[in-house]
Amino acid sequence: MRKKPTTRPPNMVPPYCRILRGTGPASIRQHVGYLVYIWTVDGDGFWMYPTEVRGGILFGYIWKSAHYEYAQLRVSLVDCLY
Repeated sequence: MRKKPTTRPPNMVPPYCRILRGTGPASIRQHVGYLVYIWTVDGDGFWMYPTEVRGGILFGYIWKSAHYEYAQLRVSLVDCLY
């Protein structure tokens, strides 16, 4: 498992981009180790630092208003990422 980030994410929310929709495990793996903004299929959005994609699950650190929290997210719930 990679260490959690030491810097805060940007204060802005990037624009939703339809081009980046339909993200699957192979696409998400390209972003492991980089801070990304994720939109879920139910419309939620948050900053995440992915550390691993395994068995259809995305592992990493999600920014929760003042700190990072380790979390798991089913890849099928990811609508798109930036």
